[in-house]
Amino acid sequence: MTISYYDYREDFYHAFLAGIFAGAGYSVESNREHGEGRSDIVIYNDVTGQVAVFEAKYSRKLDDLESDCKKGLNQIDTKMYAKEFEDTYDEVLCYGISFYKKRCLVRCK
Repeated sequence: MTISYYDYREDFYHAFLAGIFAGAGYSVESNREHGEGRSDIVIYNDVTGQVAVFEAKYSRKLDDLESDCKKGLNQIDTKMYAKEFEDTYDEVLCYGISFYKKRCLVRCK
């Protein structure tokens, strides 16, 4: 209700997600070095022993939502963003999220 989908690009969605999680009280890291690159967003929940790694993608077409989610998950694997958390946290969740205008698709690995 506050912005137009014409404003949306990958960096917008990235900031949007980080803001939602930070506002909900989670510990949030954005664009920090993990593995062999920089993950988009990492959310920590030390109470439950979970960490979640998010890679956001902007889709140019509605039909690209699924493949862009897979690209995000593949990037998490290829660049080993989640590897460093495996010994410290009980559960490491990985999410690929793709956005197209007012739609989004989320896939978890």
